Amino acid sequence: MGIELSQEQLAVLKETRAVATPAEFRTLLDTARPEMDRIVREVMEPSQPISTTLTELRDLYLSVVQYEAPLASKAYGPERRALLRAAIQLLDTANLWFGEGKRTGAYQVRPVDQVIKASRPWRARLKAFADQAFAFEPDVADQFADVNTSGTLTEETSDLAMLLRLAEQHQTRLSPVGLTEEFLREGSALLDEVSGRDLLGILGLRNREEAMVLRNSIVTYATLLGHEARAAGVNACWDIPEGKRRFSAASFRNALRRLRPKRRGTAAAPDEPAPPEPPPVEPTGAPV
Repeated sequence: MGIELSQEQLAVLKETRAVATPAEFRTLLDTARPEMDRIVREVMEPSQPISTTLTELRDLYLSVVQYEAPLASKAYGPERRALLRAAIQLLDTANLWFGEGKRTGAYQVRPVDQVIKASRPWRARLKAFADQAFAFEPDVADQFADVNTSGTLTEETSDLAMLLRLAEQHQTRLSPVGLTEEFLREGSALLDEVSGRDLLGILGLRNREEAMVLRNSIVTYATLLGHEARAAGVNACWDIPEGKRRFSAASFRNALRRLRPKRRGTAAAPDEPAPPEPPPVEPTGAPV
């Protein structure tokens, strides 16, 4: 049996979910860049699945929303909350698109026949919307029935561009029968791919190595903002036992590990998380 989420948890998922288009990702990244440059002094890499870190961050963000007033009184206001929310979105998107480790991620260049095949369900769904919306206007409905007869990228690009224009032009008629913004974004993503505008090129990345560096920068940034939110919450809720308990329970100790290679002869495994802080030094003269 699946876990049923509360309305608040569903709202947090909606607020922090991955964006759908490279343009949205670029906007979030450009907005976050000044703060990222300010606080990230060492880029690290994930030492646990990013999905686990995302769950921890979303749980923390829910606490931040619920204890908004106490946090605001301790210099953690809407601006800091917005940075945390956007960082979670960035991390979710980077994890989806760039993948982890040897995983390929969601944005890859596909062969021509696969690209054309991928658009068929989207075309068919759009035609179904148009057939209902323009049941008594066949001349309009027929414009949505275009198919790629030549099987070429040139015709696919032209067709998708035309269908997207038609969908946007008649959005007020198509929305009541099922057309959504998400559906339009899906069509835009198909057009981006068929136009040869792959994700790495759009983001100015020359190869997958640069994509992984960006992902590592984002996971480091998001985790640091998580540490800040946790500290602010513990301080703000010092006299609110339940709030203090929830913020204190947030932990990112397993989220990151250093990228520096281990020295030869070190017994630590290559995937071992960064070592914990040493215990406090006993006072001089203390009994042994």
